[in-house]
Amino acid sequence: MVDGMTERLEAAVHAVPALRPHASGLRSAFTALDDLAAEGRTWTAQRVHGDLHLGQCLRSPAGGPSHAFGGGGGWSLIDFEGEPARPLAERRMPQPPVRDVAGMLRSFDYAARSADPPQPEWAERCRAAYCSGYAEAAGRDPRTDPVLLRAYEIDKAVYEVLYEARHRPEWLPVPMTAVRRLASSGLT
Repeated sequence: MVDGMTERLEAAVHAVPALRPHASGLRSAFTALDDLAAEGRTWTAQRVHGDLHLGQCLRSPAGGPSHAFGGGGGWSLIDFEGEPARPLAERRMPQPPVRDVAGMLRSFDYAARSADPPQPEWAERCRAAYCSGYAEAAGRDPRTDPVLLRAYEIDKAVYEVLYEARHRPEWLPVPMTAVRRLASSGLT
């Protein structure tokens, strides 16, 4: 798990020079996770979505299909193939569910940036509400394992930096803001 995160970071640092000043802080998250694993810490793993973000969530209108959330309408998740840039074997591997949580948390930054003016405080409120709702539904708050959550958020932000640099440079500030925050904080 950590080796893959580190390899992706190193490749991204090589491809996107803007990451270089933050590389040490980002690596520290992976080192902290590796240290926990070396101490015998393990994490539950399962098949995950692998690319969960707001764009993968569809809301059914009232009177539509009713899902696990009850009532008229509900939510559906789509596109379970994972991040297309990752090898299929990696996408099929069981991983900690917090990987999908991190993807959704990163997604709130993008939604907040699309507002005029951008609304970073809204993103923070959404992050807290999502984690609280996840804790209520899943019985485990992802914030109780901040080392794991930070590592997965960094891994996702690094992926986003590389993607945006290659395909949508005008969006690069969104993941770079997260990179600065995550590199300078011990925890999210």
